[in-house]
Amino acid sequence: MHFVYPGFLFALSLIAIPIIIHLFNFRRFKKIYFTNVKFLKDIKEETTSRSKLKHLLVLLSRILAVSFLVFAFAQPFIPVGNKSAASSEKAVSIYIDNSFSMESVTREGTLLDEAKKKAQEIVMAYKPSDNFQLLTNDFEARHQRLINREEFLDLLDQVQITPATKKLSEIISRQSDAMNNSEAKSKLIFLLSDYQETSADIENIHADSSTTINLIPLNIQRTGNIFIDSCWFSSPVIQINKPSELNVRIKNSSENDAENISLKLNINGMQKSLAAIAIKSNATVDTKLNFTLSENGWQKCELSINDHPITFDDNLFFSFEVKQNLRLLCINKKSDSQYIRALFASDDYFIVNNSPVEQIDYATLPKNNIVILNELNSVSSGLASELKKFVANGGTLVVFPDSAIDQSSYNAFLQSVNADIFTGINTNEDKVDRLSIESTVYQNVFDEKQKRSENIDLPVVLKHYEFSGSTRSNREVIMKLQGGGSFLSKFESGQGKIYLFAVPLSGSFSNFVKHAVYVPTLYKIALLSERAQQLFSIIGKEDGYEIPENISGEEVFHLINANKKFDIIPEQRSGNNFINLFFRDQVKESGNYDLVLKNKSAFVISFDYDRKESIMSFYTKNEVSKMIEEKHLSNMKLFEASQKTLTSQLMQLNEGIRLWKWCILLVLAFLAIEIALLKYMK
Repeated sequence: MHFVYPGFLFALSLIAIPIIIHLFNFRRFKKIYFTNVKFLKDIKEETTSRSKLKHLLVLLSRILAVSFLVFAFAQPFIPVGNKSAASSEKAVSIYIDNSFSMESVTREGTLLDEAKKKAQEIVMAYKPSDNFQLLTNDFEARHQRLINREEFLDLLDQVQITPATKKLSEIISRQSDAMNNSEAKSKLIFLLSDYQETSADIENIHADSSTTINLIPLNIQRTGNIFIDSCWFSSPVIQINKPSELNVRIKNSSENDAENISLKLNINGMQKSLAAIAIKSNATVDTKLNFTLSENGWQKCELSINDHPITFDDNLFFSFEVKQNLRLLCINKKSDSQYIRALFASDDYFIVNNSPVEQIDYATLPKNNIVILNELNSVSSGLASELKKFVANGGTLVVFPDSAIDQSSYNAFLQSVNADIFTGINTNEDKVDRLSIESTVYQNVFDEKQKRSENIDLPVVLKHYEFSGSTRSNREVIMKLQGGGSFLSKFESGQGKIYLFAVPLSGSFSNFVKHAVYVPTLYKIALLSERAQQLFSIIGKEDGYEIPENISGEEVFHLINANKKFDIIPEQRSGNNFINLFFRDQVKESGNYDLVLKNKSAFVISFDYDRKESIMSFYTKNEVSKMIEEKHLSNMKLFEASQKTLTSQLMQLNEGIRLWKWCILLVLAFLAIEIALLKYMK
């Protein structure tokens, strides 16, 4: 047995007081002589032995009462696990998982309510003078410091469900930082969570051995969930009055099959498509929605299903811009190409500009989606520099070499953009042997019968340029010659693409421009030059939003959602002809938001909740315990709540089995015995 305050044991010297009182009150028996035996009737008989016994019992009761009163002030306890009570200051960090999965309903309310209640019990197990930290998935600045118990309880009342999600390893790392800044000798971490498998990465935890980590799993009631995971377009280009196809991925994380799940697509507040989905248990289904748009500009979209009780992931917001035109610049050696003119002149969607190589306006170059080098003899250093910047910022470059090129100037440019270089002309007749049917260039161009056919008529090549045979991970051979060389290759460079042909655009090297494959090849390359749009952003993942730098000038953007009464000014950073916008976790609700410039909506940005919380799969207590053992985390343990409150369990764990209450009861008992002896023992 140990004592919290052993200094009080010096008060045991007070036992001398009842002993002294007893000695002074002790009376010897005297002999009394009677003249008449009738006086014996008035005297009560009392033997010497009976009197001594009474006085000794009273003395013992008083000694024990004083002793246990002193013990009560010294606070005796029985150590648990060979730990002594620590009367020194403690630093306690408590994490409350306030992600969407904590909205699950239990007998005591939601899991978040249960977590907050247990956090309060934990705090009450320690002294008011101890230091505490409250941490949630929001990682708010006010939660980064140690505070007293009263402040902790005030912050605890304000904890709400949040769309933010954090890995368990991130949480412990943040808690450890707070513990390292504390001078307390005893440091403890508590983790109150449902231990969802998507976030409870116990295998990645690296914690200071000086800190004790207590995992407290909450009693989750497993619930099935059907949710919209993501969406994407089959074609990167959406045009007005032309059919468009949207792919939607839906997941079922429940143990039951689902039938007739209604999937709706609303665009600008109007329903554009509807589908009924059937999905097996624990399965994923990709479905297609078809629609046609009649207006250009930004489109605010929402996909929705109905699934209860978990509803935060039943909606997916996304947005995209339908542009009225696509700009194409053809840089010519002299005059423009009749083949380019014939292909694009009749289509109002394309705005084709031609420029002689000596008269290029470099200031307008970034405004184009695609640039075609039409049979230039050489690529000057100035042009090479501007083209490299154009491609790096997302532009598409198509290269048709001249019949006689300055190989060194071409190769210097091609090397700078990580593309293959010219090695010479092969004058042997050849033929295109194979098309990469799976390439995005030929997607939806050929039907299934044509794809399977081995006798597709392909262009004949009289002579062609050869390229270096180095293997590049960024190269895709779209059209391959029978001799093994490349007729058309695509290279990824920066955010853009380069299409490199082995023949000039004119017909002196091949019949490509007169072949049926010419039109879909060049037309699809032009369509694919449209920069890929980010349909939606995930709340809590700060990747930045990129817009052209020439859009804003000196003006300031506002991110606004009028329905939510939301208006902020995002952080702006300029670089590489783009402006990156950062929202720093200020967006908390999913939806479509307007990026406003000069009181007009310039862009639409869609925000959605992270789907990590949608998968209702949780670690059991046994699984958590097994992972702790496998990881050999000696300072981490699973804290299982019993019928007792966490307060009493922690007090017993930290201070042992405390006995001062029993001491008080024994004091009262011995005082009662003393009174009974004096009153009834005659």
